Amino acid sequence: MATVDKEQPVETDRARGDGGPRWGLWFTTAATVLGILLAGGSLLRDYFGWERHPDPGSTTPAGANVTPGSGGTTAAPTGTPVAGTSAPAPASVHVDSLQLKAGAANLVPLPRSLKGLPGLDRAITVRCPENTAQDQQRAVTYELLRRHQDLTLGIQAYSPDDPRAKVRVTVYVAVKRPDDSVDRLRRGSADAQQGVPGSLTADVAGADDLILEVTCELPTSVVVLADARVTPA
Repeated sequence: MATVDKEQPVETDRARGDGGPRWGLWFTTAATVLGILLAGGSLLRDYFGWERHPDPGSTTPAGANVTPGSGGTTAAPTGTPVAGTSAPAPASVHVDSLQLKAGAANLVPLPRSLKGLPGLDRAITVRCPENTAQDQQRAVTYELLRRHQDLTLGIQAYSPDDPRAKVRVTVYVAVKRPDDSVDRLRRGSADAQQGVPGSLTADVAGADDLILEVTCELPTSVVVLADARVTPA
């Protein structure tokens, strides 16, 4: 009968086998390490955003604002003005569409030789004065009713007798006072010569009426006011 020494460990058949328990330990350890690596990679991806994307230039949303050098885009909401752009200017109104208050007799048709030229489809053509003591200037008056603020117009001279005829246009405004008296205020003037057009801008804000006065070297001339416009107040 065999005697077992209690001071020595018992050697079993499993310990003398083919190392099965040790291979299991390796598999368990490898699975644990692999799980840690996978969990760590997922954490890094979620925290730092480490994820492969297509080229950002090919996925920029329509209407997005791209800041040079930043590599990022910011979508601009529909209907929202983009920073750095200005609001569109108010639409202007042709002076010939305003109510003519005085001077209708001083208006004449556009000379035939000027018809069809660019910018003259809405021209205001004023006959020149006779240059007598009683007839030194001609004028036309339009109602502004304090609804407009800026006037722009082009000036052309035309004379069948002198290819160098000169004309002058002077802008006045009429402002009615509370006591019904009227102030006539000069707002600017400009010259033109046949073949050498001029231009004029004037501030007409707060005016009740617009007065366009012409003077000429030759009484046979006419003054063509091209593309005369006022902007709304």
